[in-house]
Amino acid sequence: MSDIFISYAREDHTKTKVLAEALEQKGFTVWWDPKIVAGAQFDQVIKRELDAAKCIVVLWSKASVKSRWVKDEANIGCGPGYFSTCRHSGC
Repeated sequence: MSDIFISYAREDHTKTKVLAEALEQKGFTVWWDPKIVAGAQFDQVIKRELDAAKCIVVLWSKASVKSRWVKDEANIGCGPGYFSTCRHSGC
């Protein structure tokens, strides 16, 4: 189980990597989709990780507000003390 699940749009990969590494340096365990093993059923893996995470961080950007996947992950994470959002500049 991870402390934090990060939801983001593929176009924001570089910024997401910076955030994930910063959170890990602070001692949090972080899960985001580059950790999906090749050949895995990504939708099942993502659902399992969402359910197991202590917190979901959604990175909102021009790209992510258009992503059905990010919106679905955000909806799963809605709940008191479980959900946090972050906005990329220019959004």
